[in-house]
Amino acid sequence: MGTAKPPSPPSERPTRQVRRRLKVRNGGASLTGVCDFVEAAASASGFDDRTSHACQLAVCEAVENIIQHGYQADEGEIQVTAQSAPGALTVEIVDRAPAFDPTRYPIDPSATLRDARIGGRGLLMIRRIMDDISYERRGRQNILRLTKNRSFTGA
Repeated sequence: MGTAKPPSPPSERPTRQVRRRLKVRNGGASLTGVCDFVEAAASASGFDDRTSHACQLAVCEAVENIIQHGYQADEGEIQVTAQSAPGALTVEIVDRAPAFDPTRYPIDPSATLRDARIGGRGLLMIRRIMDDISYERRGRQNILRLTKNRSFTGA
């Protein structure tokens, strides 16, 4: 995480979609790889450092939740796919942990991170950072999609 840079001028922004895929085994060391992966995808979307870091934080929190609460002590694989387009980033996280729909977890939209109860702060943070969050259970797979469409302004 470095110093913030301004958004790229229009002539330097990406003009096509780029799709990347990363597979990780559950465990703390894999979070560094996820952060690097999201940083590259956010950069390909033309996001500034602040927005890139916010996306890294949200995606890594979602992956950490799968590791800690989904797989717990069990072995498991998590597949992370990122689709970068000019000004937009969609990250899809697929796992085979027990079903959990984070979009249905009740969170007070007026709550601050300090107000959120233990066990809900990460989900509140993800919702504040990302513009769209969707969940689907397909067979034995959880599919979580996180989308960012604009620069992060803070919340």
